[in-house]
Amino acid sequence: MPFEVGLLPSSLFLVGCMGAAFVATAALVLALTEPRYTPATRLARYARYSVRPGSPGVEAETTGVGERVIGPLFRKLFEFAARAAPSRARRTVAADLQMAGSRMNPTMFLGLRTIVMFGLPTFAVLYVLGEGRLEMMEIVVLALALVWGRRLPTMWLKRRIKTRQRAIDRNLPYSLDLMVACLEGGLSLDASLAKVVEQTDGPLAMEIRRTLQEMALGRPTSDAIRDLGERTGAPGLKRLTEDIVQSERMGISIAESLRSLARDSRVMRRQAAEELARKAPIKMVPVLIFCVLPALGIVTTAPAAILLMHTFSQTATAGVGLP
Repeated sequence: MPFEVGLLPSSLFLVGCMGAAFVATAALVLALTEPRYTPATRLARYARYSVRPGSPGVEAETTGVGERVIGPLFRKLFEFAARAAPSRARRTVAADLQMAGSRMNPTMFLGLRTIVMFGLPTFAVLYVLGEGRLEMMEIVVLALALVWGRRLPTMWLKRRIKTRQRAIDRNLPYSLDLMVACLEGGLSLDASLAKVVEQTDGPLAMEIRRTLQEMALGRPTSDAIRDLGERTGAPGLKRLTEDIVQSERMGISIAESLRSLARDSRVMRRQAAEELARKAPIKMVPVLIFCVLPALGIVTTAPAAILLMHTFSQTATAGVGLP
């Protein structure tokens, strides 16, 4: 009993430390991720800055404390934390953030990763020092803090990349069918891509819109199409861009190439759905063993156990009352 009483405050302290670390990390990510302003929002901001034209203190008077003090302070802190990262790591992080569709600065992400990497072990060390002993519980906390502090930001980024690529591949067959219909109807490749942007939404439409903007600014079509597949990393979209570039280079009909690609995409999507369906029973086995079967056993055996206990208690009482 004294061991349980002493364990309760340590568990509460550990939960409080982990909760504080999670809240701080989430707040920093939300504060440092660049917001996606719409044109109307930008115009409203510009109008707010130009309320009193000619005054040098207009921006200082209209902006809040977060924009003037807190934001630059955190930005400097993260730039200092990410200063030791090599240029290769910066390029890799920039490519990963682009694949994830995040507008976060690579320097900010590197700084956040550095702070989390050293922050969680610091919380763990403070927890151990507060306990005043080094037992199995404290060793486990230190090990988890070291592992999760190093891998948590990277795991978040990789998970976001996979989610975005899965969304792109899910919408790709419908977009391919629409592009084939537009190309066979006499539209050009640019007009077909624009029609896809009009009729669909999601990350695929956003990436195609960006490609169209690059082509409108004078970038070669082959380079813009090839970059469309490279910056997303989605396997289906990379196959699409490679087929378009190769068809334009060799003079092959793009509609025919896209029709075969759409057929293959639907087949691959059906195979992926069948694979997930076959994995579902295996994934349900742990839930069945640890959740359903214990509850079913309690429901079926509890009344009988209560009745037996009641019968045994009555028998014991009657036996005690006999002379």
